[in-house]
Amino acid sequence: MPHRVRVNLANPAELLELPGIGPEQARAILKFRAEHGPIQDAGQLANVLRAWPVPEAMWERVAFDPADSTAPEAPGA
Repeated sequence: MPHRVRVNLANPAELLELPGIGPEQARAILKFRAEHGPIQDAGQLANVLRAWPVPEAMWERVAFDPADSTAPEAPGA
């Protein structure tokens, strides 16, 4: 199974790993995060990306983990 991309912690290169996400979409995600904070769920991300078609495969790869920088990377970390 392909790894999931943590959309609230991902840098531009990591966002580009998502199916259907190119530089414009990555910039839109980063801009939204900078202006509004973490993306809460798939509905909010769909709203951010509404100007572009997004393949269904992308939704299987997105994780909406908290953007808190103190959150552990893995249990017990």
